[in-house]
Amino acid sequence: MSLEKETEEMIFIAAQRVFQAKGFEGARMQEIADEAGINKSMLHYYYRNKDKLFLEVFQTSMKKIMPGLFSILNSEVTLEEKVVQIVEFYYEMFKKNLLLPTFVIYEMNRNPERFKEFIASMDIQLPGLFAKQVKEAASSGKMMPIAPHHFLINVVSLCMMPVVARNMVQTLFSLDDEAYFTFLEERKLLIPKIIFSGVQPL
Repeated sequence: MSLEKETEEMIFIAAQRVFQAKGFEGARMQEIADEAGINKSMLHYYYRNKDKLFLEVFQTSMKKIMPGLFSILNSEVTLEEKVVQIVEFYYEMFKKNLLLPTFVIYEMNRNPERFKEFIASMDIQLPGLFAKQVKEAASSGKMMPIAPHHFLINVVSLCMMPVVARNMVQTLFSLDDEAYFTFLEERKLLIPKIIFSGVQPL
C-alpha cells in the first residue's frame, strides 16, 4: 500500500471514530486531524470539507449493516437459521463498532432525505425468499400469521435496543463493561427463542 493510500485510510478511520462519537454537528475537522496524527492542511488535501468526509463515513457505516443483513435474508438456509445468523451478525458487528448503531440512527433522523437517497441507490428491498418463508411458516400452522416486515423488525429491534441504549442498560442493571458484554452474549442465545416463542399459533 502506498504512503498516500495509508494516510487516506488513517484519516478515514480517525473520522469514523470522531463522527461516531460526536455526530456530524459535534465533530470538528481539527479533532479528526488530531485523531489521525496529522495537521489540518494535510486533512484538507485529502478531504476538502467535512461534508464530503462525513458522507463517505456514513455510507461506509450503512454498508456494514445493510448488505450483511440482506445477504442472510437472501440465503437458502431455514427461517430459524436465518434468525440465528442475523443475531450473530449484529452482535459481532456491534462488538467491533459499539457506537455504530447510535450514529446511524441519529444521522438518518437528522437528514432523512440523504438516508432515502442512499437506500434508493442500493436498490434494497425485502428479499422475496425471506418473505415466502415467513408466509409459509404461518400458513402451515408453525407460527401465527405475521407480516414478514413485522417479523424482521422484531428480530432487528431485539438486537439493536441494548446497544443503542447501552448507558441505560448498564446503569439500570449496574453492569460494568465486562458484565455488559456477557449480557450481550446471553442475549445472542435468547433472542431466537424469544422470537419463535412469541409467534407460536394462538
